[in-house]
Amino acid sequence: MTTKLKKSDINLKKNTGIFTNLFKLVSKSFFRNPRGPLFMFIVPVFFMILFYFVLPQQGNIGASSLFGYTLLPALTILTSLAPAIVEWKNSVFLKRIDTTGVKKGMFLGAIWLFYLVVSLGALVFMILVAMAVGSGNSQMTFISSMKNVNWPLMILATIFVALTSIGIATLLGGLFSSEGGMQGIVMMIYFFSIFFSGIMIPPQVLMNSKFMIIFTYFVPHKYAVFLFLFAVQGKAAGWDSSFNKYPEINMQNFTATWQPVLGSILIIVTLFVATTLTFKWSAKK
Repeated sequence: MTTKLKKSDINLKKNTGIFTNLFKLVSKSFFRNPRGPLFMFIVPVFFMILFYFVLPQQGNIGASSLFGYTLLPALTILTSLAPAIVEWKNSVFLKRIDTTGVKKGMFLGAIWLFYLVVSLGALVFMILVAMAVGSGNSQMTFISSMKNVNWPLMILATIFVALTSIGIATLLGGLFSSEGGMQGIVMMIYFFSIFFSGIMIPPQVLMNSKFMIIFTYFVPHKYAVFLFLFAVQGKAAGWDSSFNKYPEINMQNFTATWQPVLGSILIIVTLFVATTLTFKWSAKK
């Protein structure tokens, strides 16, 4: 019995050490390539400032509309992670990891954890930027709107958005061997998601027909994004808030919190299972 426990402890320490080293390798690769920090921090700030001052604000929500833009880093994971995986496959990076006998699931786990941590760090960064950008709003400043936020639910929604992006990125990166062909698909999914999930364009502007509401259910990020919007805008009216319910067409996207939560979980699990089954270490067929 004691011998079995000792072997178990040794294996746990060994696997923990391997996972830690993989995590460090992924982090070094992320920060060495300017594309990672650029798309996670700089590009989202540019979009936030641009669209906040260009798009008309709906209702009396003031600078709280900036909350949606804080999700942009969790979405731009798509544009940095998927190409990075293809680059790794075409270099000696993944080949060396494969020859060490590291399990595929452990390597993918290190990627998912690192990018999840980075996305949460980027969320904090974006909130700080939003405080500055929304400080001069005459209706409601960003800081004053923070008191209405359901923070645990907001963080959960951000995690769902990030994991959805990570799942799509690792799935595409594992399937493709050419960065050119995959990059086009990634950018299509990225812009499709930021415009039709309710991040860049307020849902009450976008959802002007029953067709649009039904169509956007096929956007993977919609479920987590609406959970996020509920956390930051739903304190007063819940799921009857203007971002979700549209009296002019007598429809709403969700009626209860469990619906977007369940939808997000099913999408994330499906993506991660598919990634684990299809991921290839090498670009060779």
